[in-house]
Amino acid sequence: MLYVFSTLFVVALALAIYAYRAKQTRLMLQSRFNQVIGLRQLIHLLRFHRRQTHQWLNIHLNTTTGSPPAQPEPPALAESRAIKNLIQSLTNLAEPSNRPMYRILAKRLHNLLEEWPSYSLQRNQVEHGKLIRHVLYLIDDTITQSLIAAEQNHIFNHYQAVWPVTLNAIDSLSRFRYTIHNFSVGSPAMERELRLHLQILKRRLGQMTLPIHEPVPPLILDTLFGQFDDIPLYVADEDQVRDALYQFSQQVSDTLFQLFDSMLAEIANEVEVKLPELHQHQGTSVLPFNHL
Repeated sequence: MLYVFSTLFVVALALAIYAYRAKQTRLMLQSRFNQVIGLRQLIHLLRFHRRQTHQWLNIHLNTTTGSPPAQPEPPALAESRAIKNLIQSLTNLAEPSNRPMYRILAKRLHNLLEEWPSYSLQRNQVEHGKLIRHVLYLIDDTITQSLIAAEQNHIFNHYQAVWPVTLNAIDSLSRFRYTIHNFSVGSPAMERELRLHLQILKRRLGQMTLPIHEPVPPLILDTLFGQFDDIPLYVADEDQVRDALYQFSQQVSDTLFQLFDSMLAEIANEVEVKLPELHQHQGTSVLPFNHL
């Protein structure tokens, strides 16, 4: 009888320890994925800020001198305040060992928000891109630590296969936009270069899914990239062509980050944590800060 009681006690104790550890793991994963969704929100804000500032610079930039005019004053963008508030919240909620990277990011964000009116169009693209990449690396670091700590080795292996493709796709998009900036009407070489970057982008977007789930339907990508053929590359107005190409690049960027969001959602589903959806509102995503 004593032996049976002792055995039951040991089993009960083991189950209690297992349940406690499982609960702690879920809490850890939920906390880190809350941080991930906050970082993802920051990328949305940065992307929308880049579009707004690009539009302003494109209109007001002095094309003869290559520098912004003294007037009018640049707009006070609501995204700037949202970015400042969000990075402060993320820094406060970050684990102590990660806070130095968040402080560095906060300083770089402050510089961008203050200095962008003095940027050229190309520099504005580059500086925003650098900060988006910085945020992506913070997301990667958080997800990697979470999956390893939770011993989710199969998900980690799948994620490690997709992550480099995501970065390569972003690099390809940056090269496409650099080519847009230098595009000359009537240049077959420039058109060939644009089409080469598009082929690479299409292939990489098609690879941006976890292998354990369905790939992106080819029709979606065919429809997206088919829009490139509708852009009149040989009209006389180069600014009009560049603007059309840039608008197209925004659609490609939207698709890229939608696929990235789907990857995050699939990982969250696999580790059984809640991942709040990012809701689109007037070109940007809105997520209440109380989710952080």
